Amino acid sequence: MVKILIAEDDALSQKFVSTVVDRMGHCAFVSPNGRHAWETLCAENRFDMLITDIMMPGMDGTTLIRTVRADQRFTTLPIIIMSAFIGVSEIAGLLEIGATWFMAKPVERNILEDYIARAIK
Repeated sequence: MVKILIAEDDALSQKFVSTVVDRMGHCAFVSPNGRHAWETLCAENRFDMLITDIMMPGMDGTTLIRTVRADQRFTTLPIIIMSAFIGVSEIAGLLEIGATWFMAKPVERNILEDYIARAIK
């Protein structure tokens, strides 16, 4: 079973993504913001993937990605970014700093399932 950490402050997005993860037979853990997600990763560093929003209170997704990639324990952790409010240049920047994939919001179930399946292979 794969453990996936979801950093998302929107309750509907949390529910949707965690439901998709659960229905795929994996274990979803939800963090309400980037700071909480980072603390969760540090306390329980056995996650197989991180799915994060960009715009969150406390610590945004960009800062979370930079923080995660700066830690040797998480250099290979797959990171999926999801956001509704960024353009192509911002997406490219996120991929450059360590995101693995980008998904536009609203998230499409089949795309999310595909990214998760690819990351766990």
